[in-house]
Amino acid sequence: MSVPASGQTAERNSHLKAVGFLIGGISSFQIGATVAKGLFPLFGPTGMVGLRVGLAALILLAIWRPTRSGITVQSLKLLLPYGASMAVMNFCFYVALTRLPLGIVVALEFTGPLTLALAGSRRWLDLCWALFVVLGLYLLLRPETMAAGTMHSFDLFGVAAALLSGCGWIVYILTGTRIGRMFDAGHATTLGMTTAGVLLLPWLIPVIPTAIMHPWQGGMAISVAVLSSAVPYILDMLAMRRLSPRDLGILLSMEPMLGAISGLILLHEALSIARWIGVLCIVIASAGNVLTRQKAIAH
Repeated sequence: MSVPASGQTAERNSHLKAVGFLIGGISSFQIGATVAKGLFPLFGPTGMVGLRVGLAALILLAIWRPTRSGITVQSLKLLLPYGASMAVMNFCFYVALTRLPLGIVVALEFTGPLTLALAGSRRWLDLCWALFVVLGLYLLLRPETMAAGTMHSFDLFGVAAALLSGCGWIVYILTGTRIGRMFDAGHATTLGMTTAGVLLLPWLIPVIPTAIMHPWQGGMAISVAVLSSAVPYILDMLAMRRLSPRDLGILLSMEPMLGAISGLILLHEALSIARWIGVLCIVIASAGNVLTRQKAIAH
């Protein structure tokens, strides 16, 4: 029995809209990260994470104000790991960033969603797109110079933190896709962010006086909370309601591409030809995954 053309069109539009949400969330996160980087000297990486997540939770609570009526024992079993994964992936990413170069941290963190993308592949094309992502990340993140003073030491604690951030990302994807079916995007994100904010209170409370004494930087921290936490996680949740965990694992691998573009535009970080080829590989993998999925739906 064939699927009606109207049903195919609606599903196709829903899938493409979810891809747009995900790209928008990644872009917002990258812009917020460029602002946060300038606040590290004042708040420190852990204090910045506490401020970012805590302020984002307060903003979301003021907008959505979730009630107890929709919270059940079943939803709590997902909500707790969902919020904890937000806290872990953000905290560990910033800690690793103080010990390793950004490229190495991103590469190690991406082992999380990449593993998720590769696990459970059913078609040879799925493996093909995943291999394109791996090649793209290799070209993007490989060191291109060994000149003295240009390479950071290989800090094992930083490596462990980056890998733990990748594990948090896996839990975030798996729990987010399920909790997104229990709550609307705004309430799900608010509950998750509030849980993460509570877990990060030990790092938030010590920097509150500093934020008050430096109102300009405190205002910038609010903008980071909006750009790097509130907006991306809402858009992620909207995407999770429409995409499978495997699709999310592949599409989230577009982050290095958008990071390279934002770095070029906002930080004037030029890329070599090899790294732009890496960007193209990731574009091909992401677009190929979406387009071949549409063919599968049509058949």
